[in-house]
Amino acid sequence: MSKAAKPKPKKVTAKKSVAKKAAPKKAVAKKAAPKKAVAKKVAANIVVDDPDRKLTIMVSSTVYGMESDLDQIAAILRQQYGYNVVMSKEGSVYVPVEFIDSPEKACLKAVADCDLFFGIVFPRYGSGITHKEFKEAVRLDKPRWFIAHEKIEFLRKLFQQFMFDKDGKRNAFDIKKTTVLDSIKVVDMYNDVRQNWVQSFTTIDEVMLFLETQFGDMKKRIEEIDNRKNKKK
Repeated sequence: MSKAAKPKPKKVTAKKSVAKKAAPKKAVAKKAAPKKAVAKKVAANIVVDDPDRKLTIMVSSTVYGMESDLDQIAAILRQQYGYNVVMSKEGSVYVPVEFIDSPEKACLKAVADCDLFFGIVFPRYGSGITHKEFKEAVRLDKPRWFIAHEKIEFLRKLFQQFMFDKDGKRNAFDIKKTTVLDSIKVVDMYNDVRQNWVQSFTTIDEVMLFLETQFGDMKKRIEEIDNRKNKKK
């Protein structure tokens, strides 16, 4: 009996392990860090405290015979209280090139440019530019103060009965120039600003007291001016 043939052993072939390549990772966009909000400063309605800021005040009056008083007034406002003073008497009214041939227009421009207006009614009318400056200050609604020599109020009461008709309208009444009053228009000028604050005075000392009371604290006036402008916006 023949022997059965033994089966040949199968060769075991070792499989090479193939390292799988890792799939490329998708790039993940990094979220940008949130930007910090930057607070913007709003300038509207905020008053910046500028220690160097000065207000410009226009001093309007006739000049003849009152030079010394006007010099004192300008000196106090400028040197003691710190204002920029504009006054035709001392040549501090800026004259634009276009107004070189018109002092009146230059003066009215100065009224428009000033921060405060201070009108003085002396018993002299002069050329009439002062009267027009008064009217312009009223028309532009400038912050304004007026003082008048006590003679003016007396003369107003004296001439009132002749200057106006029964309906209260100004008539053609006039007077001749005198050493007391050079024109009845001084009374007209006074009447045109009587609805404003008009302080009567006799001496320069009374004027100095008025200046101290009304203009001695410029910082306070600056705050009032800024608040007034903001309300008008």
